[in-house]
Amino acid sequence: MHFTGRTWRPNYEADSCIIQLTSGCTYQKCHFCNLYKDEPFAISPLSEFEEDLNEIKSYQPNARRIFITGANPFALSYERIKPYILTVRDYLIKCQSIAMFASIRDIKNKEVWQLRKLRAMGVNGLSIGTESGDDDTLILATKGYTSQDILEQCRKLDEAGIEYYFVYMTGLAGKGAGYRNAIRLTICS
Repeated sequence: MHFTGRTWRPNYEADSCIIQLTSGCTYQKCHFCNLYKDEPFAISPLSEFEEDLNEIKSYQPNARRIFITGANPFALSYERIKPYILTVRDYLIKCQSIAMFASIRDIKNKEVWQLRKLRAMGVNGLSIGTESGDDDTLILATKGYTSQDILEQCRKLDEAGIEYYFVYMTGLAGKGAGYRNAIRLTICS
């Protein structure tokens, strides 16, 4: 398997096969994050991705869920990610679901019809690092979007039928602001 840089997955993806599509992060401006510091964003060549799928196929021919790793592989445009998603089905014919990390910014660059097509190809699980639904906290963390952006982009995912999960950071709002941070995230979701 071709893994470079930091590789991880959410705990709820423990039973998924993991494959890397990107390394690094497209944004790298969040104040609190050092996960991908000094790791430039890069995309795995399709040939390398296919080699990894072939290896997964040799060990897990009946894999039903794939988790595509990298800070935010969903940042790739629809046209750029499409061949990778379609290739999963070429190697893993029983795969029913493809999941990955995403940012609100990554959803913004896709139209609902593109999201629907990705859903039809098997993309059905985005782990989105919203961290908060509180605008003051989002500004403090330099997330690059607002709570309104979260609502708008998640409505697009709802319309396309793509499931998503929020990553929430309890203490991000600072001392005494945790309750406000949690309540505003609840309003967003």
